Amino acid sequence: MGLDSVELVIATEDIFGISISEADVEQIVTPRHLIDHVKNLVNAKPKVRPCLSQRAFHRVRRSLVTAAQVERGSISLSAKIRELFPKPQRVDSWQSFREVSGLTDLPDLRFRRGLIFAPTRVRCLVSQEIWRMAGGISQSGDWSESEVRTVVRMIISGQLGIKRFSDDDEFVRDLGVD
Repeated sequence: MGLDSVELVIATEDIFGISISEADVEQIVTPRHLIDHVKNLVNAKPKVRPCLSQRAFHRVRRSLVTAAQVERGSISLSAKIRELFPKPQRVDSWQSFREVSGLTDLPDLRFRRGLIFAPTRVRCLVSQEIWRMAGGISQSGDWSESEVRTVVRMIISGQLGIKRFSDDDEFVRDLGVD
């Protein structure tokens, strides 16, 4: 098991509050295998709830409208953060957004002269919100199957730096995982 595999397993265990044995890791060949394994470990239910990504986007958008007084229609996944937070009020608006959204792990601009290096786009804020929401779901132990899939795919994307992949791609052959 290479470093990529180890980091992927550790990140998955951390976010879901589970433990995956080495024997099980050897049997996980595709993202679908990992998703199914996690679903079983967290006893995910086939609940019908709004998509986790969609809920996260709506929360982020609501916070941007409230805190930064951004027009709702100008907020899309690809919108640039620096354009949503104009320079004269950038630091104060950003701080207000962090508080309203609950995304207090975002960088504090007070000591960076108002420069935003990361996150750069709204999709990054949505990812942060999904992580935050996943933590709450993990504590309650109330995972839906679609939520597990969304979060596992985010972990894979984040850990491996791969944006586009299929649930049936093989980690080693198709995704280059060592």
